[in-house]
Order: sequence, then structure tokens, then C-alpha cells
Amino acid sequence: MTIDQTPSFDRIPIWLDCDPGHDDAVGVLMGAFLPQFELLGISASYGNAPPKKTAYNTLSLLTAMGKTRDIPVYAGAQKPWVREARYAPDIHGESGLDGTTLLPIPDVPLCTDVSYLCAMEKAIEAHAGRISVVSTGSLTSVATLLDQRPHLKPKIKFISIMGGGIHQGNSNMNGTAEFNIWIDPQAANSLFRDPAVNHKCILVPLDLTHKAIATKSVEERVLGDGSSNLRKLFYELFLFFAKTYENAQGFETGPPVHDPLTLMPLLQFYGLKSPRDVGFVYKRLDLLVVEDESDQNLGQTKVLSEYSSESSRGAIVGFELNIDYFWGQFLSALDSASINSPL
Repeated sequence: MTIDQTPSFDRIPIWLDCDPGHDDAVGVLMGAFLPQFELLGISASYGNAPPKKTAYNTLSLLTAMGKTRDIPVYAGAQKPWVREARYAPDIHGESGLDGTTLLPIPDVPLCTDVSYLCAMEKAIEAHAGRISVVSTGSLTSVATLLDQRPHLKPKIKFISIMGGGIHQGNSNMNGTAEFNIWIDPQAANSLFRDPAVNHKCILVPLDLTHKAIATKSVEERVLGDGSSNLRKLFYELFLFFAKTYENAQGFETGPPVHDPLTLMPLLQFYGLKSPRDVGFVYKRLDLLVVEDESDQNLGQTKVLSEYSSESSRGAIVGFELNIDYFWGQFLSALDSASINSPL
């Protein structure tokens, strides 16, 4: 699959599967407020916290942004395919979004008219060939959808994933796996080993996300003049995130903001922004995730083969990005959200 970067749409229709999570909160903000995206819906899944908490956090964030009437939220995957569920309170706190008192009580409940699988199917069918699915938690929801509804595979343009680490990790006994892949390696392999979809997978691994550090300077730009409660909310989330990442993983200059980077390659691949602006540099790699529970490298993302970047084989794995451009896009979305926010 050679990637045609000729502009073909004014906006990119996306479905977001997430597990808020401090960095997911940034992804929700950017998906909802960058004008290049049309956020059709969200499925809130287990991951950084148990699924009831991530669902609440998603609804609370959208309430803070004034977007609950525009973006439906469904309960996503509740547990991994095989493993027992693991969460990340050491990074995100017990609630999944510890660190601020400004998160409001959600003003709408989860959508229960249909399952997340039906809601995703409807969105994909309505935007067939144009829609991308963005996954910033485990791959359980997306893998379950395509396992149970394989007719949707050719109708998805890209699956943009925050996950994996090619040369580094943050989970398992040896520290060789990335958390999102480690918590459900079977779901990850169902995508990475499937020739019908693996060439559509855009992987944003730790190798790239560890370059997007929310430094003190970024924190100050998030707060601005301090007159916006939404800015204060994100500022407080960033402060908490910085502290936990320093304590848990030794990041001294700030936390890596992983999840929203999944949106940037879509801007480049849909032709809405130039490669010079976005700066997404990638390799085409054949990936396999370690599934053996007895293996100390459980969840590790291994590279079996490398192909030409022009090939139609292998996942699209990112290694470079224009980080200044990314922060500019985030701050632009925050400006728009602050105007819209009822806080």
C-alpha cells in the first residue's frame, strides 16, 4: 500500500478508542477541536484504569470541553482477550486522572442504545474508505471489532495506534514491552499478523513518543495567563503526570505525552499537512508480539522483517515527528477548547 498524500478530504473522520489517562485527555482534546478531524465517537476501554473509571473520565473531559452533545461515548472493551486486566495507578493515579479537582461531573451518561461494536460499525459503514480508527489504549476493542465483523477491514483507511516499543519498553519483567501492547498481546497480534489490516496499522511506539516531553516551558504555555479553568485543569494534569513519570520511570525534564501523537501521521497521510510540517518518518516493519505468559519478555514487540517504506507490506512504524509542530497543534486545540468550555 503506497500512501497517497494528495488531499482528498477536508476533514478526517475518526473513531477514538481510549482509556483516559492523562495523555489520552490530550488526544480527546485534539481530536475534538482540531478542525482537520471529525471525531465521530469514542469507546472508553479498560487500561490506564478500570473501565468504569475511564468511561467516567471520558465523559467528564467532554463535559469540561462542552462537547458531550457532539461526541457519543460508549463503553469499550472491558478486559483483555486472555490475560487478567492490568492497570496503571502508578502513572495515572487510582482514578485514572488524578491531580486536579476541576474535572466536572459528567452532564450525560454513556450511550447504551447499542454496543460499541455496533456504534463503530455504523460509523465505519457511513464513512467507508475514509475513516481511520485511533487506538490509544489496549488494542482489545479494535481487535474484537475486526474479529467479529471482518467485513469492515477493507472499509478502514488506517488504524493509528499508540503502542509498542522497538528498542525500548516500560512493562514486563525485563522492561522490554510497552504497556498498551503488554496488557493484551493477543489482541495486538490479531492486527499485526493479519495481512488484511497490518499494512494499514500506523504504530506510534515509545521510540517516538519519548521525544514528546511536556517540559516546564510546555506546562507554562498550557496554563497561559491562568484565566481559563480548562487550561488550569490541563496544567494540573500535566503537573501530576510529570511527578508520577519522574517517580516511576525517572523522567526528570517532564513526562512523555504519548497518545495524541497518533493523530499527527493522519494529517500527513491524508494530505492535509505536508510531510515537512508533520515530519513523520517511518519504517515498514513485520511485527510479532510475545504472547507466552512464562516469557520474561511477554508483550515485547519484535521485528521480524523490514520492507521498503514504499512497500504495501508491514506496519507503518514511526520514529520521527516534528515535535514543535505537534505542540503547536495541541496548543491551538486548547485555545479553541478554552473558548468553548463551560468551566
